[in-house]
Amino acid sequence: MVLSHTEDAELVLDAMAYVEEIHRELTAENTAPPPGVEGRVVGTIVADPALAQYVRDWATRNRVLEASTEPPERPPIDDTYRRVRNLLIAAEGGEVKPR
Repeated sequence: MVLSHTEDAELVLDAMAYVEEIHRELTAENTAPPPGVEGRVVGTIVADPALAQYVRDWATRNRVLEASTEPPERPPIDDTYRRVRNLLIAAEGGEVKPR
């Protein structure tokens, strides 16, 4: 992902952590999304002020940029979670099923 000089690097890192956490829940694997997929979903989060603020708040609560022996708090399964989950599934070429 190429960042413009105006993008907030901390927000991008927070969004990457959030996307990776949801990806782990979807796949039950401790891996990041496939190349290109994470960047598309992170780009959508950064571009949407409501999603961006939600992710910032989640990251602040979990202090995702700090080392810890504790696992991060699972993202709550709410409308934002479902939206990002659907973005991930669609970006990976899967079919989004309503829940």
